[in-house]
Amino acid sequence: MSKRRLDDLLVEEGLIDESGLKRARRHARRAGISLARAVVEERLLTDAALAEMLVRRLAVPRVDLSHETVDPEAVREVPYDFADARRLLPLAVDRGPQRRVIRVAMADPLDLDAVEEVEMSTGCDLEPRIATVGEIGNALQRHYRGMITKAIPRRPLFGAGTQVHTPASPRVEPSTQPHHQVADEASLELKLAALVDLLAEAKVIDRDAFTERVRKAVKSQSGDS
Repeated sequence: MSKRRLDDLLVEEGLIDESGLKRARRHARRAGISLARAVVEERLLTDAALAEMLVRRLAVPRVDLSHETVDPEAVREVPYDFADARRLLPLAVDRGPQRRVIRVAMADPLDLDAVEEVEMSTGCDLEPRIATVGEIGNALQRHYRGMITKAIPRRPLFGAGTQVHTPASPRVEPSTQPHHQVADEASLELKLAALVDLLAEAKVIDRDAFTERVRKAVKSQSGDS
């Protein structure tokens, strides 16, 4: 995978100017999310335009997550909070005679911090596929609902002081915990995500309106105008 970053391509393609890029980086740092997700949430670029550009420039296959088969064993390899923040979804783990490969749908295959984190924590080589920020967000709700994954000790990304659920004990060899269908054992973040998903499916709330309200609340709390 190229050592270039998403921001390099966005500027080269003339999709975002330096002012917009600075705004997206600030949002990514404050929210503890990937630049790809920040660009879309700040409405600097559409989901579809971002995915199309990455497919063209990186020659990485595009996947349709509404029809893609997702292996629960692969999902267990990566914690929900990390997958949601970085907008990636494990699809399958291929176990060859000499190496293990984990196929992952990503909004940004150039997110080298996320690639390194997944490879180190799973002991697999990562093979990316491209999907949009929104598609991955919806797929995460479907495939992680009611599941608990073992948190992976990791350093903060994007320099953010984001809280992640990591044990205080020293790092151990990558492994996974059994998943439970017991709601009481789920994190508050996962419970909220599941609740929003159910309300959206029941057409009680509009998901886009909810996301926009959260974005405004974050801006208000951070003192942005």
